[in-house]
Amino acid sequence: MRIVLLACGLLLAGCAGGSPATPSVAPCDPGPPGTRQVTLGQRSFLLHVPRDVRNPAPAVVTLHGRGSNAQEQLLLTNFEQLSEEGRFLVIAPNAIGGRWDLTGPKDFAFIDAVLAAVPCLDRSRVYASGMSMGSAMTFALACAPQRQFAAFGGVALTGYRPVCNSAPPAPIIYFHGTADPIVPFRGGVPQGETVTVQPVPRAMRQWAAHNQCTQDAVARDQDVTQREWTSCADNADVDYYRVRGGGHTWPGAQPFIADAIEQALGKTTQTVDASRLMWQFFEGYSLD
Repeated sequence: MRIVLLACGLLLAGCAGGSPATPSVAPCDPGPPGTRQVTLGQRSFLLHVPRDVRNPAPAVVTLHGRGSNAQEQLLLTNFEQLSEEGRFLVIAPNAIGGRWDLTGPKDFAFIDAVLAAVPCLDRSRVYASGMSMGSAMTFALACAPQRQFAAFGGVALTGYRPVCNSAPPAPIIYFHGTADPIVPFRGGVPQGETVTVQPVPRAMRQWAAHNQCTQDAVARDQDVTQREWTSCADNADVDYYRVRGGGHTWPGAQPFIADAIEQALGKTTQTVDASRLMWQFFEGYSLD
């Protein structure tokens, strides 16, 4: 039939009884597999494209901690390797001077520009994650009055502020060690900062209340206690992992990283893998 219609179009400029074929749409091209740097003006981010990426592609945005950078964040989290299994993009922006602006507009605008610059992105399935100050930035994004991210994951710095009251329910997964030497688990002033942070359990209860969760359950595995709040508004669950004796570290980080940072930052649990658990949590959420 397709050949007949093509002949009709060429010879007679149309034939009765036929309809034009629907033109095929070429798949979007996110670029070659691997990790590359993308420059936006005076700033930059790293983009990792897996070998068999979905089209359009979900993405995990991962934000580094204070004094760190995008490359170190990718090494810490191992999201690049995990993306080869999950077929998602990994986006790691760089902060100015190693610090995120948690209250001013510039870093929120930068993250918007980063997302706009990534080809083939499924904007309904973009997820925010971060370590330490990057986790604080992740929670700041969760407090935005309009959701741009489908879910949020953080390690080693959380909080709930009055500005979050006007935000929609936010699906959250979070990890924190009880022996964190940088950001106190029981609340206080983080090392090198002047602001006071809430005790972690209180902040997570506030997020569960914000999401109007009505059920919670507790599970324990060796040094890790998981508290999960469910039956929440918009199905926005809150999943919180307390690591007994854990430091200012990313759970499940590769052993050579854990060994290198233990003296300064404390122990890294291998009981759970924060990156893998985040991705499993994220996969359940979409803005659609």
